[in-house]
Amino acid sequence: MDKAISPIIPSAGPMRLEFLENIPKPILLKLRNIELDIPSLNCQKAIDELLGKTVLLGGKRLRPLLTYLFADFFSVELAKLDTCARAIEMVHAASLAHDDVIDQATQRRGNPSINIQASNKRAVLAGDYLLAAVIGELTRQGNLRLVSEMAWVIEELATGEWIQSDAVTSRHYTEEILEDIAVKKTSSVMSWCAVAAAIIGEVEDELIVMTKRFGFHLGLAFQLLDDTLDFSESSQKDALLDLKNAQINSVLFEWLKLNPEARAKYEKGQDISDLFNENHLLEAIAKVESIAKNHLQECRDLLNEMATALAPGASKETLQKRQAPLLFVLNYLEGRKH
Repeated sequence: MDKAISPIIPSAGPMRLEFLENIPKPILLKLRNIELDIPSLNCQKAIDELLGKTVLLGGKRLRPLLTYLFADFFSVELAKLDTCARAIEMVHAASLAHDDVIDQATQRRGNPSINIQASNKRAVLAGDYLLAAVIGELTRQGNLRLVSEMAWVIEELATGEWIQSDAVTSRHYTEEILEDIAVKKTSSVMSWCAVAAAIIGEVEDELIVMTKRFGFHLGLAFQLLDDTLDFSESSQKDALLDLKNAQINSVLFEWLKLNPEARAKYEKGQDISDLFNENHLLEAIAKVESIAKNHLQECRDLLNEMATALAPGASKETLQKRQAPLLFVLNYLEGRKH
């Protein structure tokens, strides 16, 4: 396949080959062809074009990938998850549009951010339109439980952003506050990817509970590892972005704990960017990576538990085969550098 299948997949090298070998081909094709355009029949052309060249441009497509992988895991026809895979990427894009306004961003994925290309007002309206479009599309599927779950995701995203904004203002950070922000802003989205497939697959409620736990741990792991990439020279992310935005992420929080004098000055009002240095930075990163790996192991254990519940009495080889694509993604996320 010469055409780029999905931005989450490296364009060349051993890692690309691993993706092509470990992710089922029908899912790769789904990712390549996923339709994220807003139908112009229901949307002004200007909004469609703005979204297409900002928050809906590029991205890793990790969330649709997970949605289709869980469809495969629960033996659900992939086409039945098309709307759900599209919906979660659109909700994610809406959150990015709103975040760019809140953070007064100037760039997104190497391009001018949506608020710069248009305005704060239009960025907010475009994000709102995406959320409304998602609820409309899911409603037309006729599954109230799916609509309810997505409404919960949107509520969690808004609440998480509010808590994060309060923390930036108050400078009062704890492990519990940081985890709550990550759960609401990241775990909620990851949970949808698993829960949507489970609901459409009509699996037992016990398994749906497990998928939510999987999303909880995966979201925390993803956010923690994402925080470490903020300090990685090899990352494709904007370096030290949270530091520049005066947002304390998990690495900066651990760093402040290891540098009590800097923490006291920060809590009294001094800018974190003026206080930051590399003293104990590697220790802080190592601590965060260790916590993230524990969450990923919880994900692996839950996958095995769910696979066993779906196929009681199956051989170890059969269970491993069922889990293999999702386990590959977990391993990829643990070792990713961008």
